[in-house]
Amino acid sequence: MKMLLRTKSSLMLTTMVAIGALCCGSPLALAAENENSTAVATGQELKRAAEDEPASTEEDQEDEDLPVLDSSREEVREATEWVARGVDSWFGNKPFEEGGKVTKGRIRTRVVWREHDEVDFNLRFRVSMRLPNLQDKAYVLIGSENERDMVRDRPDTVMDQQRLLRESKRDDETFFAGIGLRLLDEVSVSVGLRDLHKPYIKLRYRYEWYVGEQNRISFQETGFWALNDGFGATTSLDFEHAFSPVLSARWLNSGTISEEDDGLDWYSSLGLYRMFGEQRQLSGEVLADGETGDEVDVEEYGILVKWRQPVYKDWLLGELSAGHYWERESLAADREGKWALGVGLQMNF
Repeated sequence: MKMLLRTKSSLMLTTMVAIGALCCGSPLALAAENENSTAVATGQELKRAAEDEPASTEEDQEDEDLPVLDSSREEVREATEWVARGVDSWFGNKPFEEGGKVTKGRIRTRVVWREHDEVDFNLRFRVSMRLPNLQDKAYVLIGSENERDMVRDRPDTVMDQQRLLRESKRDDETFFAGIGLRLLDEVSVSVGLRDLHKPYIKLRYRYEWYVGEQNRISFQETGFWALNDGFGATTSLDFEHAFSPVLSARWLNSGTISEEDDGLDWYSSLGLYRMFGEQRQLSGEVLADGETGDEVDVEEYGILVKWRQPVYKDWLLGELSAGHYWERESLAADREGKWALGVGLQMNF
């Protein structure tokens, strides 16, 4: 318990220091995760681009060290490994050191302002744990995410918080814990609980293929069942084209049907992405979303501009975003334009 309290304090301090560095124009940079919204150059092209970047010296890195951030990250990782050891002990007596590790750990904070709405702040985390006492293809997932997006397996770029849409209800956030099993290279299944009492199960198929050296197509299909949502399925199709090692375009489409929805909950975006080195990225997107069967099929459309870069070393990342949207809730209402701004930070551990 003391470790968890100390970790929480460290995380809050890390967030304040990082936001201060961003807002005051520090050379320490702001960035974002590159998980689902990467610029789209191929692996070989990114490697060539990275080779053109001047390498920083050890002396430069020492000058930029901030012990409070390094220690905070270390405490978060130690606390996570402590939890992983405890969970692993439930399944057998094999020592955690024999293959156990924390993978894909991340903590995200985001502040969003949207015209005519209140400022919204959210804190999300997600971690995957590989445990020695489970089979090699099994893993444990723990985190806090948007309730609907987590179960429906929607891509990060589709999530409301990524589009600067304010999550107006605290109920949108949910704690979840589950176990995943990779059945094949492209197929995985996971079962778990939301808020410790609402079960869910997901079966995912994902496949990627390349058309030449400049085009990549990604397809993902997820079938799910969850308490309150019932049965449903989410289909995502992503097309990426690299014009050069640093400039690319991406067309993303996602749709979900479920027993809870009246029709197809859909989203589509088309964007250009410009890389500056390996982690700095400027992007511009046009997007639209809605639900078939609703009074208004196209709920909103708009434009979104984002700048991403490291805040501290290569593990504290952030993002500045600005967008303008035109939304319409009913046929009786006029389509209304709104500005939106967002600041986000992500710590990988």
